[in-house]
Amino acid sequence: MQVATSPRDGRPMILAVTLLAAAMWIGVAPATAATPAGTVEMHDVESRAVAGNQMGISSLRRVLVYLPPGYADSRRSYPTLYWIPGWATPASREYVGALDEAIGKGRIPRVIVVHIDVREGLVLLNSTVFGAWEDFLTQELVPLIDPQYRTIPTPGGRAIMGHSTGGYGAIMAAALHSGMWGAVGLNDPSVWAACGHGLVAYPTEFADYASLSGYHKALVQVGIAVAPNPETARGFDVPFPPKSAVEATTHAWERHCLMREEGVLAHLDALRQVSAIEVIAPRRSALTNRDASRKMVATMRALGLPVFLMETPGSHGGGRPARFIELARRLERVLDPGFPDATRTAAVTWGGAKGDTVHAAQPD
Repeated sequence: MQVATSPRDGRPMILAVTLLAAAMWIGVAPATAATPAGTVEMHDVESRAVAGNQMGISSLRRVLVYLPPGYADSRRSYPTLYWIPGWATPASREYVGALDEAIGKGRIPRVIVVHIDVREGLVLLNSTVFGAWEDFLTQELVPLIDPQYRTIPTPGGRAIMGHSTGGYGAIMAAALHSGMWGAVGLNDPSVWAACGHGLVAYPTEFADYASLSGYHKALVQVGIAVAPNPETARGFDVPFPPKSAVEATTHAWERHCLMREEGVLAHLDALRQVSAIEVIAPRRSALTNRDASRKMVATMRALGLPVFLMETPGSHGGGRPARFIELARRLERVLDPGFPDATRTAAVTWGGAKGDTVHAAQPD
């Protein structure tokens, strides 16, 4: 065996060579440098906006914050991605490994990610029945995150993303809250949610809610947010009102359906303030939202919005970490990248919300 020497001081490296040979002999690949890991902090946020709900949904909301590798050792600011997961999904570490790997390999820049908990099965729209979820997001959560972390506290440094019903919540957050988000990323979003599904799809009695499927629960939540009517047994007016009904019901539904021109036109000014809307859809249409995504993208493109569609193999819920990273990669190209040792500025938040609307526990 030849004795290798260190290029720095010429000392023998017999041990390293021996270990390498032993690893090869027993068929074990030699260890490589570990991928730099980010850190995860958990917060329990007491939400006044959610506290008023009539369904017993907890107002103590778990929020997971991913901080990129090197965050603690730097003074720079970072763009922030807010992520709304799919139906009945908690804030989890599902994407942490993919983020570490993608950042380590230089596929995406270093970024802060805020994961929202929707474990009860939630569509993030405002309603008196299920809670003011838009207010939680825009008036409570963002004003909590910006002062506590080195974000870029402007719309240009902040994106909203989501999967499935979380994707519908994300695009509606951009449509309904002008000037809050610089970019939007959607993974197979449920953009059909307010577009009408035939009268038979809607339950006749709100009392049946607990026994409904997730699909029908989502329709009920959207209905109560869009066209509430506590005088009816179902709690809302359907998107197919009788001829004698006022036009307001139909209009309320249409402005929440971004598959159609009427819905996009209702929010055109707000959506024009978004630098990019990136959509990922599975190539197959069965049991996915591909066709709805295609319709939305075509409608938005016809009206000149910066929307892009990428079709991938797989199912509705398959490959989520890879799709998450691809959306993050695309959105980062239009977000403010931040600068080393950036000077902190006052947080820019929608509606001039105050940070004292929430209380955060210490990280776990």
